[in-house]
Amino acid sequence: MTQDNTAFDYRADENQPQKSIKQNRFFKSEARRTLFAADNFYKAVISHFISGTVSGGFLFMTIYTPGLVELFFADFISRQATVTMSTTVNIILMIIFSFLAVSFTFGAYYLASKMKNEPDSEPGAPDYASLSAMLLPLNSLKNARKTVFLYLILAAELTVSVMPAVYVFSNIAQTGVGLFTAFLIKTTVLSCSAFACIFFLMLFVPMPYIIDENKGASALTLYKKSVSAALCGIWRCFALLFSFIPLILLSVLTFGVLFFAYTLPYMTLSFAKVGEYLYYIENPERKKEDET
Repeated sequence: MTQDNTAFDYRADENQPQKSIKQNRFFKSEARRTLFAADNFYKAVISHFISGTVSGGFLFMTIYTPGLVELFFADFISRQATVTMSTTVNIILMIIFSFLAVSFTFGAYYLASKMKNEPDSEPGAPDYASLSAMLLPLNSLKNARKTVFLYLILAAELTVSVMPAVYVFSNIAQTGVGLFTAFLIKTTVLSCSAFACIFFLMLFVPMPYIIDENKGASALTLYKKSVSAALCGIWRCFALLFSFIPLILLSVLTFGVLFFAYTLPYMTLSFAKVGEYLYYIENPERKKEDET
């Protein structure tokens, strides 16, 4: 099944400046227009709220796990066994939390990719994006299997990215280096790990459009196609992320209220616009089909 040919509003040749910074301004401008068209703002905010609530519940449970295990099992098993059980349950809850966080966050991102700021074909209001689109990662057994596979890929990539930082932070004190040198080493390694984590996350930016165009493809095929498209403009994704730093800092001053009420939906839609652009420059023949 192919993507709806009328759903894509591609204007790179006419409106997009050629420089990366100006292109990102264009994407952000389009994202703002889309965010406040039809009922997109409401759905963008609530999709992230659902994502945080569903996945965060398991993270919240880890706070009370030790006490609950102690309450129900202290009289039957040893203290060491109680600690082991508590740790095991917490690990399971953290895995569930991370999987649901990835699944629902991607679901919110997929929903953003479906939002439009003007009618597809006829005069009138923009077509309404269905909130149910955010359930795509888990709405069938087939999609759930693909989501698990993609989650494992991302988990492996992020684990490899953070392991050097974990190793350095855990062992640098044993090397006997000075405080300033240790600080420089930690900062360098941490920066490299953060860069690697962001890089691997950016490889998923074109994924919604890859999925729409390759409904029956395997998860590995979807990932390969997404990576191929993302690498066409990976630095543009980094530049877009850095451009949101002032708004993120401003959101901190509002104790996170602005972040969830505006910044996060705005960022999600902006990256969806970039993902759309990367997919179409990787697949120029698809653009020609849409134009006809």
